[in-house]
Amino acid sequence: MHDLLTKLRSKNPGPVLTCYFSVGIAGLVIPVTREWFIRGVPLTLLLSLLLLYLYHGRITIRVVMISLLVFTAGFLLEMMGAATGLLFGEYQYGATLGLKIFHTPLLIGVNWLILVYSSSVIAGRYVDPLYFRSIVAASMMVVYDFALEPAAIRLGMWHWSGGAVPLQNYLAWFVIALVLNYLAGRLGLPNRENKVAAPLFFVQLLFFVVLDLWIVAERIWG
Repeated sequence: MHDLLTKLRSKNPGPVLTCYFSVGIAGLVIPVTREWFIRGVPLTLLLSLLLLYLYHGRITIRVVMISLLVFTAGFLLEMMGAATGLLFGEYQYGATLGLKIFHTPLLIGVNWLILVYSSSVIAGRYVDPLYFRSIVAASMMVVYDFALEPAAIRLGMWHWSGGAVPLQNYLAWFVIALVLNYLAGRLGLPNRENKVAAPLFFVQLLFFVVLDLWIVAERIWG
């Protein structure tokens, strides 16, 4: 098993991720397959998390506990936000992300964990002081959320009261991402040698940008 993992971690995951998400784009754009691919969103999130941690290296109790901390913090903040509208604005989750607790899908915590880990690894390759690294990583996550929102709404992940994404959402994302990145970095969660983190982040970002362009084109040409 150790030899298999070592061999896997020696491979560049970029081409596989690009192929996988390219198929996802095609499946979501084509009307006949769209519903099937929307149903596959939870599986994609779980596979992304699995791949990220397969490339992490040795999984210790400490790594598990810190990961659970980030996951739980992200989930609870989203649950609070959805219930009160105080953090991100008034919004509600749809059925796309699967199982919910108090109207909040558990997988939203997985999404926060993936993004915090990945953005922290990328920022850590260029910025050394933890505080500034956290700012860069949080800024990356806000850019990611900006690209995510139109596609997420179109795919039924969530919807906003009034239809527009409030500026409050992006401000809250930045503050929460800053804190979680600082916490993860301080506790030593991200492995800077993880080969999945950067391609996973950028391929997913490009995935949502392409879907956004499709949404715009769909509105123009109907």
